[in-house]
Amino acid sequence: MTTELHHLAAAYALDALSPEEHQAFEAHYPTCEICSAEVADFRATAAELAAGTAREVPAGLKDRVMAEVSTTRQVSSIVPDRAVDLAERRNRNAPRSIVLAAAAAAIVVLGAIGAIRATRTSDFDQVAAAPDATTIQLAGATGTIEVIWSKERDQVALVGDGLADPGPGLVYQLWFLLGDDAGVAPAPTFSPEDGSIETVLDVEDIDGIGWGVTLEPEGGSDEPTGDVLYAGTA
Repeated sequence: MTTELHHLAAAYALDALSPEEHQAFEAHYPTCEICSAEVADFRATAAELAAGTAREVPAGLKDRVMAEVSTTRQVSSIVPDRAVDLAERRNRNAPRSIVLAAAAAAIVVLGAIGAIRATRTSDFDQVAAAPDATTIQLAGATGTIEVIWSKERDQVALVGDGLADPGPGLVYQLWFLLGDDAGVAPAPTFSPEDGSIETVLDVEDIDGIGWGVTLEPEGGSDEPTGDVLYAGTA
């Protein structure tokens, strides 16, 4: 049950748990360094995005997000030693077939990342090589998104993999996180192809502290209308 509880940080921060799950996680997370950090991060990001005017969430969005959150744990970039030790013990005790399958999966993932990097466009490389480029990993329910942001160029190089299809009439949209309770500012939309995205987007000259991602109607929105799917700060 403890392992399952580790999957609930995002849903807890968004107040999307059942009463039983809420009670169990609330008793657990204050004693877990990883879960406590994740709850704080998700709450802070949700507060930034909620500064805009709330609108009706697209039909089925919450169910899709919660289905992913319930099965995927987002590990903090700062992992306590005891968590690393636990992972090592779990690997040592795992059946050989599971270990081999996990190794094969890791090779496939690394190969895919290598292929993506090998085919990056010159525009992408120019943003990544900009003197002021800042790389931000966005934590989310499924897959990965990395934003390389150059304020001098007013551009972001966006790369992601394992992303869910946004669904009919919907697109992913980037948001500047402004900080200091200033809310958010809209940025361009994007749509993955076969779960992957690699593109360069022009953005406004805004002094943000990070990025958030929601699902929005095609054409984008002036204020967030969907749940926070990915977020990260510099």
